[in-house]
Amino acid sequence: MKWRGHGLRRLVLRLICLASATLWPVVALVVDDAAPFSEAEYVFVYEFGLAPGAVVSFQLTNAKPVNNTYVMVLTHSQLYAWQKFLHEPDGRDDIPSSYFGTFWRKGFYDKMEATFKIESAWSDRYTILVMNPMRHKVHLAGSLSLVNPGGEELRLEDKEVPKVLIWASALFATSCAFFGLLLTSLWREGRSAMHVLMILVLLFKSVVLFLNWCDMILVSRTGKHSVLNQYSWQLLDKVQTILELMMFLLVSLGWKFLRPSLNVTEVRFAVGISVISFYLGIFEVACKTPATCNGYKLSRYILHALCYLVVIVAMNFNLQMVQAQISDAPATQEAGKLYQKHRAYRHFRWIFLVFIIAPTVELFVKVSMMPWYARWAYWLMQHLRTWMIYMFMIAAFRPEPDPLRVFELTIRTGSDEGDSEANTDEYAEDYIRPDEATNG
Repeated sequence: MKWRGHGLRRLVLRLICLASATLWPVVALVVDDAAPFSEAEYVFVYEFGLAPGAVVSFQLTNAKPVNNTYVMVLTHSQLYAWQKFLHEPDGRDDIPSSYFGTFWRKGFYDKMEATFKIESAWSDRYTILVMNPMRHKVHLAGSLSLVNPGGEELRLEDKEVPKVLIWASALFATSCAFFGLLLTSLWREGRSAMHVLMILVLLFKSVVLFLNWCDMILVSRTGKHSVLNQYSWQLLDKVQTILELMMFLLVSLGWKFLRPSLNVTEVRFAVGISVISFYLGIFEVACKTPATCNGYKLSRYILHALCYLVVIVAMNFNLQMVQAQISDAPATQEAGKLYQKHRAYRHFRWIFLVFIIAPTVELFVKVSMMPWYARWAYWLMQHLRTWMIYMFMIAAFRPEPDPLRVFELTIRTGSDEGDSEANTDEYAEDYIRPDEATNG
């Protein structure tokens, strides 16, 4: 019964994801919508991981048949050697040479149908391209299929990524539910709109990862993305990134922690950054060419970098302001709350520093230390880092933590001294000196 229940849950999840699979035929890559080109090389697939025994199938046609056109399959080492050869000056820059080592090649005039199996002793990354050294105009149509052993349509390096996505989605969902439960019970009195924003960041992250998992399951089974799933998780990912950015910005400005509201300029800045980032994200998701997509992505990165600079300035300003308030404050419970806020913003400074530096460190680890087929480890490292940053943010700015006990002791000591002084005065009034008693 245990295994049957586990299988039933997995079946329900996959049925939800496969509901939109009928939008696409079961092929790996359709090239009917490929634009006509006249470049010397046209890359179909770049660095696609294939295991020994994988099957590659071509069904291609050229509406404008030309001579000296070839379909080539290159391994990673052959691609590297060819790129190195292209950069060497040989005095024949006008017509590139097609005589270089390849794993598989075949001439292509008007149509071509071919199927072959990867006969190799080890897994490798393969690049498939059309070589057009004479730079004739070529108009391609047809399909291309790359299937790993076992009917797996994903790249070999992405085979374990869906497991990381579904477990990370469950982790963020569980954290969101636990944090929401705390806000409705133990932290009910001190909760604010800022904590609701933190819940939304966790919730959207979980939903994005789940939809991304659904999309990769579809690709694994059909070799094609679903329009509904692909655009849904990408758009929600842009929204989640904006929510994350607003969380850091509003915390740095002290909203709901140092002051109840923002001024008009700060509100306009936050809204403007959110709207512009959202529109750039929509254009990035909807774009068709890599150059256009990279332009929108770069514009969005520059916009977020500007916001990060504002976060750093506002965070340090509020940290100094709280420090000045502590210097002028007496030893009361209010001073204890100031110490808590000062400590939270000191922690926030380190958290945001990790948030800024971590992607660069992770990329360095991926390029220099991880094997190419262990992309799942890179994804796992990214999501665990994001989860830890969110958890530290929640811990640092949790609703109204108890003041430091030293201030409670100070108040108790002050009240005890007042009581002792009152008792001393009463005893002095009741005490009668001996000479007064004799005169009486």
